Amino acid sequence: MYTQITVNDIKENEVLLKVWDLVNQAHAGQMRKGLLPTCHHPEQKPDTHPEYVTHPFRAMEIVANALGNPKEVLKDQKNIPIFAAALAHDMIEDTPLNTETRLVAALIPIMGFQNARRTAHLVQELSNPPEGFPGETKQERDAAKKVWQSEHAKTMSVDAKIVKMADQIANTIDSVDLFMSKPDGKGGYEDIWTKEKKDSYVEKAAAVCSACLVGTETAPEQKKEVFKKLERFEKDAYNYAQMKIENPMLCFRDFFRELEDATKVPDMRPFNKFLKPSKTR
Repeated sequence: MYTQITVNDIKENEVLLKVWDLVNQAHAGQMRKGLLPTCHHPEQKPDTHPEYVTHPFRAMEIVANALGNPKEVLKDQKNIPIFAAALAHDMIEDTPLNTETRLVAALIPIMGFQNARRTAHLVQELSNPPEGFPGETKQERDAAKKVWQSEHAKTMSVDAKIVKMADQIANTIDSVDLFMSKPDGKGGYEDIWTKEKKDSYVEKAAAVCSACLVGTETAPEQKKEVFKKLERFEKDAYNYAQMKIENPMLCFRDFFRELEDATKVPDMRPFNKFLKPSKTR
């Protein structure tokens, strides 16, 4: 069973709420690339981009579901570093707090030195190298990035792997649920993510998640259960994404809402016999 959360669910955890405030300040003005589909959000304008912070919050939600009952585990003080890292996982890459040292300094007044250092170290593990990736063209750099991310994921700490899988699951869903587009010059928008690009993106995310599972057989039993849940979420997300890539008119489908319905887990494939079957793995 999956449970979606809201900011109200972290209000009892004062430290986590302050981390959330810091994340909002650091990512202020940043938006997700894709547009919200009007079939999901009929009250929104067609050109509405969700705020970027919706992504790290979703990643934290996935981590909380993997750890147990989100309403309970979010209150547990020992979980603060991993939840804070999920919220802050893009801060070193995409905000002025762009080094581990700067992030530690910003977090110390919120959570104390030990938790700040642990959280910032996790975020550093989750960040791409500041020097970027080799290659003369974007295609070459993207290929190098794909290889590096999969290899790096194998060497991460257990908690960093948990956050990384949650990040990739959230990105997999956004790649098909958000309308990646640009203005068409006629007052509307045109899709800039081809079927092939979406498929490549989803496959890359799946490869990173698989790499995260390398070595987890030696993790503590409790963490093994967490990875089993994340692996199930990832497979569901993969199947869901392939379904929507093959059937782009299914914009009314909503992965996380459907995942809350236990009868839809783990098979997210469409039941309509006239739809093309999705790839599964």
